[in-house]
Amino acid sequence: MITFMSSWPGRLFSSDIPDLRFSIAFERALVTVEVLKNGSVETAFSELLYPDNDNQICLSDIDLLVLPYSDRYVVFDVRVTVQEQNVYSSDHVSVIDTQTVSASVVTCKAIVKNMTAADFCNNRFLTLLDGTKQTASGWKEILSYIGNDTPVCEATYDDGSVVTHQVTRLSGGDFTMIDVSPDNFLSSGRQLLQYIIRAGNRRQEFVVVSDFPTDIGPVLLFANSFGVEEIAYCTGEHHQVSTFDRSQSRIGRTKRSYAIEEKETFKADTGILSFPMANWWREVLRSKSVRLLPVINGGVALNDMVPVVISSEKAEISNAADHLPRFTFEYEYADRNHNVWDIRREGRIFDNTFDYTFN
Repeated sequence: MITFMSSWPGRLFSSDIPDLRFSIAFERALVTVEVLKNGSVETAFSELLYPDNDNQICLSDIDLLVLPYSDRYVVFDVRVTVQEQNVYSSDHVSVIDTQTVSASVVTCKAIVKNMTAADFCNNRFLTLLDGTKQTASGWKEILSYIGNDTPVCEATYDDGSVVTHQVTRLSGGDFTMIDVSPDNFLSSGRQLLQYIIRAGNRRQEFVVVSDFPTDIGPVLLFANSFGVEEIAYCTGEHHQVSTFDRSQSRIGRTKRSYAIEEKETFKADTGILSFPMANWWREVLRSKSVRLLPVINGGVALNDMVPVVISSEKAEISNAADHLPRFTFEYEYADRNHNVWDIRREGRIFDNTFDYTFN
């Protein structure tokens, strides 16, 4: 008979799946870990395990077993099946008992303290930003959450008025993505100061900053710790450094370059950040999926993303009285061909560092 010493709640984060400990009365157990998604079943682990002196077996590091699937899905199910076996001989094995443990798993690469996965999904958006997000007119902002609660916006203007707006849904399914860009909530004759996005018990506040540079760069679309996309804007200086690795040889009297490898390295500055924004910005630096959003006519082109790779960074936060958080990092195109030319940006010197009206 199989006896579980521990069990799982109905919903778990992929980074915090508890060990599964159980006891058996006979020789061994066939333990299978399966991932279920959209009707398909994939086996992540299947092995014969033998008990210790106390007739117990502990299945640990389940989070590592499902890690490849958390890179593919935001929400999926994990099922562990334990089949107790009595071995009479090498060719005579009988099944004594079979039991399963399962849970709905939400992708999360972070360790979330003092809140269960179920409570987080019911009360928080899928972001690690714990505070007010800074944004500006013309910026694109998106939020995601698990559930079907109707999103609304409470916008505050410079005349003291507060107006409730509807929020556009961008996608649904395992999670809901919504467009919370500040330009969606502008009002004629009034200046938008801040707004709050609500969906059920979820709440995210935005403050609209008016003194950011009119031309910013880069703008990065990245996959956060929950596997959903967010957008980050850099407001500091942006530099482009070109290097060329030449392979040359002399043929007769003539020296020629027979191979030239071009490398474009971009140096970006986040600009001055609040401490909540600085903590959130580390999500960009740890992300394995980062894409550059071209800035065209003052807006970003969401349908024309360029994959990039962050190669180095300086991300320091201090409690010094005169310290203001500010990160710098370098990135390059993911494609091996760095000779990238966007015809829509003809006449501009850099990618995002000059006013888009410049000629």
